[in-house]
Amino acid sequence: MRKTLVILTILFSALGLRAQDVHQTMADALASGNVASMSAMFDAKVDLTIRGKENSYSKAQAEQIVRDFFARNQAKGYQEVHRGNSKDGAQYSIGSLTTATGSYRTYVLLKSVGGKMRVQQLRIEGND
Repeated sequence: MRKTLVILTILFSALGLRAQDVHQTMADALASGNVASMSAMFDAKVDLTIRGKENSYSKAQAEQIVRDFFARNQAKGYQEVHRGNSKDGAQYSIGSLTTATGSYRTYVLLKSVGGKMRVQQLRIEGND
């Protein structure tokens, strides 16, 4: 019984760390412009805002739009500024993306879908 309790404790601790890993994975992907890594975390539909253009897209469409953005704006770095949780269990992070063409404020909203944290919303907006 004690062994089972230890195993369950380790399992639940690892699950808690996975949520943090998703934030770090997204931060690393933004820093390097790694669209494949980002899109692997997208949900089936993503609310996407890039440079003022806003719409809801399928995962494949969102991936292409983000890929086009990084093709025109080579990533130079990313700094997470704030991270939090909403009342409905969603998690979000706000950060600053530096590219060859300028700096952008980012907002990433993650929700649990089928037991995995998925990107529901991604905003990349100019620092005007």
